[in-house]
Amino acid sequence: MAFGIAMSIRANIGVAPGGAISVAAYMFVPLTIGQCVALFHVFCIIMQAVLTRKLKLVHILQLPLAYIFGMMLDLFYVMFDLPLHSFWHSLFFLVLGMFIFSLGIRAVVGAKIILAPPDGLAMAMGDLFNWPMSKAKLVFDIISTTLAALLTFFIGGNAFMVVGVGTAICAIFTGPLIGLYTKLLPFLDTAKQQD
Repeated sequence: MAFGIAMSIRANIGVAPGGAISVAAYMFVPLTIGQCVALFHVFCIIMQAVLTRKLKLVHILQLPLAYIFGMMLDLFYVMFDLPLHSFWHSLFFLVLGMFIFSLGIRAVVGAKIILAPPDGLAMAMGDLFNWPMSKAKLVFDIISTTLAALLTFFIGGNAFMVVGVGTAICAIFTGPLIGLYTKLLPFLDTAKQQD
């Protein structure tokens, strides 16, 4: 997932909704992109505990995931200094990154291992308000994108520093891509194979 996300951020035409706040913060604080993502993931873990009104083992297990994910993102972000000569180059790398991180998400969900903290927060929101995961994720993504746009507008003077056409593309196509991987790659459901 970190590999694809780093590529999509480097495409520089808008980031996936779930990462918008982290990338917006990265633009204004003296931290790496991975550190900003890790801190946002810790915030998501805290919010899960607040919404569920208890600290669960799954919340604690997400902490090392946040740290490792941030380190991996930093590594790949430094590796990808992409040759962006036109919008079409940017679009190509964004779409390629989206295919890769969607596959990563599908593999994690299929393995039934610990969710990424933002997805865990969306699930906690869904449980609290009795929403299906699809609605909870949509609401979470809308909130994240709006907050990122407001942050970059009030601090940087431009609401579209991290929110752009790439954000819309990721919001529209990530879910269907995960669905496509579910149909094409059933072996990713490792949890079912063990039953």
